[in-house]
Amino acid sequence: AVIYIYRFGELDSEAPVNKWILAYGGLGIVLGLLLYGYKVMKTIGYQLTVTSPTRGSSAGLASSLVVATASYIGIPVSTTQCIVGAVSGVGLVEGKNNVQWWQLAKVCVSWIVIFFVSVLLSAGLFCLCAYSPSLAT
Repeated sequence: AVIYIYRFGELDSEAPVNKWILAYGGLGIVLGLLLYGYKVMKTIGYQLTVTSPTRGSSAGLASSLVVATASYIGIPVSTTQCIVGAVSGVGLVEGKNNVQWWQLAKVCVSWIVIFFVSVLLSAGLFCLCAYSPSLAT
């Protein structure tokens, strides 16, 4: 959409998506999982609450139903946030002492921090590209 707006000056709901953009997105997801995925899975699966196979299945089912319903309605949701909420909810079944609240708070604060970090990085990259000197002048 950003490239389409840059080229044509308007946004069309049927704007095509270039294959290289999808490839970069896929590459970013793969690199993120390779570099940090195990730590995230360990935090959600072991440190947030005690997870058994049946609890994991219940959390996965609940999370997938929320994501599928939100997608059908047209609401953008984060699958990571859905699974953290589902795992916390499954942990709450045995009582509020079964969830590590400090760990959940650290996860939620990290979501807030990463939002502002990504805003600053995006603004910096935009400023670098938009306001850098041109070779044509």
